[in-house]
Amino acid sequence: MSACLVVWTPEQLAIRVDEAIDVLAEAMGCGPAMREGSRRQLIEHLTMPGFRAVAILGPLADIVGFGYGHLCRPGQRWRDWVAGALPVVADRRRWLDDACTVSELQVRPACQGRGLGEAMLRGMLSAAGTRTAVLSMAETADARSRAWQLYRRMGFRDLRRELRYPGDPRAFAILGRDLPWRDGSVGRTGDRGAWPAMRR
Repeated sequence: MSACLVVWTPEQLAIRVDEAIDVLAEAMGCGPAMREGSRRQLIEHLTMPGFRAVAILGPLADIVGFGYGHLCRPGQRWRDWVAGALPVVADRRRWLDDACTVSELQVRPACQGRGLGEAMLRGMLSAAGTRTAVLSMAETADARSRAWQLYRRMGFRDLRRELRYPGDPRAFAILGRDLPWRDGSVGRTGDRGAWPAMRR
């Protein structure tokens, strides 16, 4: 498969938000309620400071993967939840005072295992401009899942495990890594780049 990484502004992602949510729903097996909740959250996040989105486009310019993140600021629901989960003040400052979050990183199941998630993660974080990156992900019984393998390989470490987010029955882990990202950077917003790892 030949694929292309693009970096999108909030306005560019907003135009294709429904297609992006299709990718998320397929990757996560979302039902209608979860899908609509994810759509509302994505639209809300488009206005977050430092919003940065990436997508993998297939040969027909269809979205086969997408991800986005933004700067962490006090008062944001997710950021404040993470702050409460890091009870030591020094840890909160270390990980959250100058941080960005990886909010979503999704690849269609048929396209997984081809390096697309890694390329998007590098594209998101190479120009983040913060000291750290943090994220949360659902705990899984399969420690060898592709998502866990990716984040471990890319230097993310456990900050907390087995946490409960209000309104969600699942357990979550909080992961973090130091920045800057010293390789795999991409160009200006809107640039397209062919990545060797994506050619199969």
